Amino acid sequence: MRKLLFLVIMLLAPLGARAASFQVNPIRVTLSAAQTTGVLRVINSSDSPTVVQMQIVAWSQENGRDVYTPSRNLLATPPIFTVAPGSQQVVRIGLRTASDAKQETCYRLFLTEVPPAPRAGFHGVQIALRIGIPVFVEPAMTTAPDLQWSAKRMSAKELQLSVHNNGTAHTELLKLSVTEKGRSAPLLQEFGGYLLPGSQRTWNVKLAAPLAANALLQITADTDGGSIHAQLAPGA
Repeated sequence: MRKLLFLVIMLLAPLGARAASFQVNPIRVTLSAAQTTGVLRVINSSDSPTVVQMQIVAWSQENGRDVYTPSRNLLATPPIFTVAPGSQQVVRIGLRTASDAKQETCYRLFLTEVPPAPRAGFHGVQIALRIGIPVFVEPAMTTAPDLQWSAKRMSAKELQLSVHNNGTAHTELLKLSVTEKGRSAPLLQEFGGYLLPGSQRTWNVKLAAPLAANALLQITADTDGGSIHAQLAPGA
């Protein structure tokens, strides 16, 4: 199972700890004009009630970074709820506006625990869990990612590798491996990360030794849509 995005917020002094725990299933939602609603289940696996608040944001990427902006294009209900120990809450997500006609639209649904007020005499750490669930809205037409790779020699021992998604749908890079043709040791290995339509990611790779003038790079990217293989010569 893919790792869930979470943010740990630490409060008070680190002399003890209180932590709630909840799980979300599924970990990704896809909507469309034909499927305008989706369902999540929030499961409380702790021994105390957990209050969860939800927020939907539009999701884009700039310079390899995720950018979130408030959005009312989707509706998630209930917006705030309490889950009893060992119980679950059904969350419904629905479209409020028509989807883009040609390209997938991307959102994230953040579920954040609302910590209770500390008990009298408590001195320690409260840990609030925050999980971000990707929500993708597909248009009526067929979409697909289209990854274009490029590499540039920045110096004798530094290489810049870039990938641009020219397609109309996201891809999730589960594992990326870059090697020099004829050699087994990877120049770069990365695990995890989404590449949204129209977005680009760049890696600066430090080399143990300069690449040959006629070097070829072999790229293997394991994605949520299968494995992608590419070969290219780094430019000057």
